[in-house]
Amino acid sequence: MDCQATGNPKTGEALAKCGVTVGHEQVNARAGVFAATPGAGGPVTKGVYGAVNANGHGLSVQHGHIEDIGSSTTASAQASLLHSKHTNLNATGYHSHSRTHDQFGAGLNMQTSGGHSAALGVNRVPQFDVTTMQASGTANLYTSPSGNANLNATGNAMRHMSGPHRGKSDFGGGLNFRYDF
Repeated sequence: MDCQATGNPKTGEALAKCGVTVGHEQVNARAGVFAATPGAGGPVTKGVYGAVNANGHGLSVQHGHIEDIGSSTTASAQASLLHSKHTNLNATGYHSHSRTHDQFGAGLNMQTSGGHSAALGVNRVPQFDVTTMQASGTANLYTSPSGNANLNATGNAMRHMSGPHRGKSDFGGGLNFRYDF
């Protein structure tokens, strides 16, 4: 059994979970319970989760409940499309159901051994006629010979394909410097 607890004293955000895993790194199954809050005074979500993984492919399900608000259930899947020494390419998909609406989406993500990554996804909430597409990427600009210093450039974009913000786009970017002592 593995139990973990994390928290942020400044915001009150907290997560506690306990679960069991059977199998090994290539093929395994896990299940457990969790409780989480987004911040001080925020509602507590309590729930259960389960997942199976085999050779980079996986299926998972999670059910959470917030007292006096409702429950949500999410099922997700991941397929490893390409796994090489230098590149990983994965496809993901999910469906989430709550008392008020459904949400589903899919995407592709790629990581390289050089520290570069890219992702493309689409999300849909049919009850509100909202569809968004997202793209993001990270480029490793510099890594010191020791590996302690790292400089990355990041970028992201979101396009509202339908819904109240139809035709609008959001863009972002930045630089991230990290040094490990």
